[in-house]
Amino acid sequence: MMEIGREILWNAGSWGRYITYLFMVITFVCLFLGLKKRYAMWKIGQSAPFDFKSLLWQRIGYFIKSGVFHKTILRKGEGFPGWMHFFIFWGFLILAIGTALVAIQDDFTRLVFDWEYLKGDFYLGFSFILDLAGLFAIIGVLMAMWRRYVTRPQRIDDNKTDDFICLIWILAVLVTGFLVEGGRIAATKPDYEVWSFVGWYTASLYSGLDQAGIEIVHRVLWYVHMIISFGLIVYIAYSRLLHIITSSLNMMFRGVEESPRGAIAAIPDFENAEEFGVNAIEGFTWRQIFDLDACTRCGRCQDRCPAFATEKPLSPKKFIQDLKGEWERTAAGVKNEEGIIDNVIGEETLWSCTACLSCQVNCPVSIPTFDKNIEMRRYLTMTLSQVSSEMKLLYKNLQTRFDPYGMGKSQRLEWTEGLDIKKATDEEVEYLYWVGCVASLDDRNRKIARAFSTVLQKAGVSFGVLGPEEKCCGDPLRRTGNEYQYFEIAEGNVELLKELGIKKIITACPHCYNTLKNDYAQLGANFEVYHHTEFMAKLAREGKIKINPTVEGITTYHDPCYLGRVNRIFDDPREVVNKVKKGSFVELPRSFDEGFCCGGGGGRIWMEEHHLRINHNRMDEMIAAKANTVVTACPYCLIMMEDAIKDKEKSETMTALDISEIVAKSI
Repeated sequence: MMEIGREILWNAGSWGRYITYLFMVITFVCLFLGLKKRYAMWKIGQSAPFDFKSLLWQRIGYFIKSGVFHKTILRKGEGFPGWMHFFIFWGFLILAIGTALVAIQDDFTRLVFDWEYLKGDFYLGFSFILDLAGLFAIIGVLMAMWRRYVTRPQRIDDNKTDDFICLIWILAVLVTGFLVEGGRIAATKPDYEVWSFVGWYTASLYSGLDQAGIEIVHRVLWYVHMIISFGLIVYIAYSRLLHIITSSLNMMFRGVEESPRGAIAAIPDFENAEEFGVNAIEGFTWRQIFDLDACTRCGRCQDRCPAFATEKPLSPKKFIQDLKGEWERTAAGVKNEEGIIDNVIGEETLWSCTACLSCQVNCPVSIPTFDKNIEMRRYLTMTLSQVSSEMKLLYKNLQTRFDPYGMGKSQRLEWTEGLDIKKATDEEVEYLYWVGCVASLDDRNRKIARAFSTVLQKAGVSFGVLGPEEKCCGDPLRRTGNEYQYFEIAEGNVELLKELGIKKIITACPHCYNTLKNDYAQLGANFEVYHHTEFMAKLAREGKIKINPTVEGITTYHDPCYLGRVNRIFDDPREVVNKVKKGSFVELPRSFDEGFCCGGGGGRIWMEEHHLRINHNRMDEMIAAKANTVVTACPYCLIMMEDAIKDKEKSETMTALDISEIVAKSI
């Protein structure tokens, strides 16, 4: 009885083994040279400290979970492209493992130990799994072709020659591999090779040839398959297939975040810098340039960008790709003397961003966009002093009155009329309630301050406010690029808080929350900061307040970007909302990490809107959900949602409320 197995390099000829070794050496030399050139291109950027060993196992774990097992690629709503990539990736990974097992047996275990493991039942299972992997890889490639050249969703940009070459080349490697297998089976005719079910089928294609003809065709195809397979490996370093390496590394660089999401890097040697921000590609760090090379042009960032969804000039994908093109030109010696702002990236594009981080958080390979945007905003703001009239007014108000409205400190306590609110500057309290500029000075949002203070008083919490001593936290300055003015205000705030001995802070504004908790940490501050949704949920769990269901009709909750996506506070607000709702609660389709921005972040709330409004886009979703009450947890969001309700003429059936307003009436 014939032993189950197969002869390695069958019909390859006496020189087949040595020719394979020769091509393998040439392949890896060419691959190394290509990667070495790419490495030199990455290094044209500024140096940046990066300790890859830090959290190394967490980084590797994140890559295995998100890269190998496709957690970030197979996200909700990404079924077709997700499975397409999964089939190609896993198909080739299994085929690569199978090829390695063949090589190890033929070049090591057989020669050293006279041991062959590719036989018997193991060989049958091995053959079946490899054929299945190859078939799924072909299906994945065909899905990619269908998507790129037939259905062409909006986020797929203009096809490049490289896209076509990659897909055809991959398909050619897979198809010739099965044809080679089919030729061998047709010539040797072992019945057990039915386990190689694709090869068994392709063997029928040789039915018109005699034995000699089969062997000739098989040998030609064997060499063709070998050459194009090694060629594909070389092509990795010179094509979009490089993302196999760059995207994988970027997941490990970025996937495990050592700093908070959206953290803005401080300007090194601030006092001695002659120029601020970036207007040349070499001004970015090597890590930021590596981000550009890791981009696969998948377009998920664009799909989730509120600016792009409302027809503004910003597409995060195009933003990254335009910078990548400038980097490649610069690395090739084509110097752009006029700078990248308004020549590569338009000013309007920069100011369209709401800094919501949707692009970064939803990128399957962890590429941030706003860190590059903020560097160019810094250049416009601090180096050129080139900003809009709205920004000039904002900066003037913050410089002279320390609030965006220019109303001054005398009005910061008007909201406390009739309430017995302590001042943290006069007496010791356990918690500082950081009211924020909007809740202190905007008539509508003052209701939030009153409502939340009422909740704290009923719960018996020891708290106080700064009143006239409270200044803007600096978020509008920092996220519009005015780092110098931000630093002045922030440093003063930190000094005051430390002087007062403040340890615990509560705020209803996610932008203040993020600044006090994360940005101020760069200044040596270490406060225990709570968002008011966290604190109210905590009070309810501890039994200090009893929340009764009072909200009739359909209730929905809008995730503020800087509370949800940036600081990952999703559950506490929903816990409170589900206690106050008497009717039903409906989750919006775009929620949690995929929540849609209100349009007010990144300084946008202080700018005029000249395009379709982001808050209108968001409100359309709420109207479709037939919501009666829109619950928010951010003063910016409340303003934007109320404006949208009025603009959509839905005031009779819909209302927007801050979560604290509802709780205050429900306890």
